[in-house]
Amino acid sequence: MVAMQIRDMKDNKSPGVDGIPPKLLLESVEQISIPLATVYNVSLEEGIVPLAWKEANIIPLFKKGSRNKSENYRPVSLTSVICKLLERLIKDHLVYFLVKNKLINPSQHGFLKAKSCLTNMLCFFGKMSQSG
Repeated sequence: MVAMQIRDMKDNKSPGVDGIPPKLLLESVEQISIPLATVYNVSLEEGIVPLAWKEANIIPLFKKGSRNKSENYRPVSLTSVICKLLERLIKDHLVYFLVKNKLINPSQHGFLKAKSCLTNMLCFFGKMSQSG
């Protein structure tokens, strides 16, 4: 699962405080996935997260308008790619469990595969047209 998640990563993302770029993980996926899974399992079992996973580099990201005005920038936190990978694994497992056990309301569209704001609006308009 770790190897699959690494292969799904975009290699052009910026590294976090730990300095590990996604490209490094992608290029070493066969060598890194099992040791990384071991670190993840130990971290989850012990309830301890490495300090570097909790830290972030905050950078300004330009939105629009004049580049000379600070209000035209928004802060972006560059966190550890390795930690983000673990977060995605946990989210995927949690969503899988909730969907499998029918614990998510069918009207929920956010954060689910094959569902979006668009599918939510289409369902809403479909129900509205049926009732009218």
